[in-house]
Amino acid sequence: MSSKDEFSGMRELTSFQMDHSPMGNLIILRSSFIDTLASIGLKNAQSYPDQDVMIRLSMAKLLVQELQKRIDSIESHTDADTEHHFIM
Repeated sequence: MSSKDEFSGMRELTSFQMDHSPMGNLIILRSSFIDTLASIGLKNAQSYPDQDVMIRLSMAKLLVQELQKRIDSIESHTDADTEHHFIM
């Protein structure tokens, strides 16, 4: 992400619950969000409904790997000067 990216109106994950289906190889994720502006006290921040997402086991494994890579990078402070892009 570049420094010109806007964070206003972006959702911030505040809580989640999970369940799974061994028969379907699925993980069910229920997530709750707030608008990032709500965390600084703006009264007109948008509210978001909880969201349920089904994730196939293969995608969940990729997600865990990518999350761990990002966590390791943040904790080690190794790429502070690297420009990051969303993968779509």
